[in-house]
Amino acid sequence: MIKHKILKQAVLNNIMTNGNKQTSEKIFVKTVKVIQKNKRKKNFETILKTSLINSAPLIYIKQVKRKRKRATEFPFLLNSKLKMFYAMKFLISNSKKTATGKFYKSFSKELLNSSGKISLSFKRKIDLHEDGFAKRKFANYRWFK
Repeated sequence: MIKHKILKQAVLNNIMTNGNKQTSEKIFVKTVKVIQKNKRKKNFETILKTSLINSAPLIYIKQVKRKRKRATEFPFLLNSKLKMFYAMKFLISNSKKTATGKFYKSFSKELLNSSGKISLSFKRKIDLHEDGFAKRKFANYRWFK
């Protein structure tokens, strides 16, 4: 499935702002410590993988401009790399929205909630799927019929 080293680097790269990789590593280590403090029986890797799987969308909606500048939205399937990218994007953006204090606390909370299927990123995934199936009439693909 997903290797730990690749997963860690991808999370670090998505957390990174202004090219400061050291600060993203510090944030990642602090989230690991917070999660291990809260959930002593579970391993951090399994929590991270389940949260990414639970918040990874299968379908994404793309806008295409047609004639006369009329944009239509249609759903398309994502490959595994894009699923992981959007899952991390949802987790990080939702934790930034709900951050009242430190970022690592809200990020660890979001990871724990998404592994339990009660987070905002999981709800965002479900909303994306509902929108995709509502707009499936624009996608003339075999897998939507």
